[in-house]
Amino acid sequence: MKNLDDKDKRILEMLLEDSRRPYHEIASDLNVKLSESTVRKRVIKLQEEGVIEKFTIRICREDERCIIAFLTLIPKSLAETKALLREAQVLPQCEEVYFLAGECGLLIKVNVPEIIELDALIESFRARADVKSVERVCVVLRPIKTVSQSEGKVL
Repeated sequence: MKNLDDKDKRILEMLLEDSRRPYHEIASDLNVKLSESTVRKRVIKLQEEGVIEKFTIRICREDERCIIAFLTLIPKSLAETKALLREAQVLPQCEEVYFLAGECGLLIKVNVPEIIELDALIESFRARADVKSVERVCVVLRPIKTVSQSEGKVL
């Protein structure tokens, strides 16, 4: 990234949280402390330099899956791990499945429309004979940095 000062970085952080945030609100932030017109000029400069490519919104429609969580599953034995891996890969809720080194088991990224479906998926894993335990369930509150696989770019 270009040489950004702390004020530019804070402006970018605030725009990442809400790209429609008014410039006067950014200007009044304690870490920015600039006039509204100066913030506007900095944003235009960041666009011209290619630091900001575009402003976008993401809409979660009712038919989309919107709750993202990471589950760590501990299989009962290494022999049962392969079957569990295969089955997790075909579940539509499981977007990514990782086999972890050591005795960490599997890390599964799931995406479901409602928390009740996440709970049902967790319970279905817990009920399996080949799963010793579901060690961790981490629900994503908001993404900070993601990479688009189709473009290979950070979003």
